[in-house]
Amino acid sequence: PGKPAPKLVDETMVKALKPGSVTVDLAASAGGNVATTVKDKAIVTPNGVTCIGYTDLNSRLAQTSSTLYANNQMKWILSAGPTTTKKKGEFALDEEDIAVRGMMVLKSGEMMWPWSPPPPPPPPPPP
Repeated sequence: PGKPAPKLVDETMVKALKPGSVTVDLAASAGGNVATTVKDKAIVTPNGVTCIGYTDLNSRLAQTSSTLYANNQMKWILSAGPTTTKKKGEFALDEEDIAVRGMMVLKSGEMMWPWSPPPPPPPPPPP
């Protein structure tokens, strides 16, 4: 605290990144760990790298991450049943779906957990 942040990513490293790459500097308030960081701004370098130097990321990300997580969970829960039957008021679990099968603990009183997923498919033959 009270000292400038060490530069861990210099301009040469940023120039080596592909266009569309993003750096998020969590030390922006202390000058940043990335040489291209501009405090409280998001900039795009001449080679197309977005450099984020916001100092208020905690307040910016809380709602976004909560929304994304809730959306992900809702889609997962809906994929487990209500949307599989396409019939209003009918709920059925698709046991062929490995995500659904992996979350099942009991079915009609029968213990379904722990579950071992099927083995992955064999690799393709060499050309």
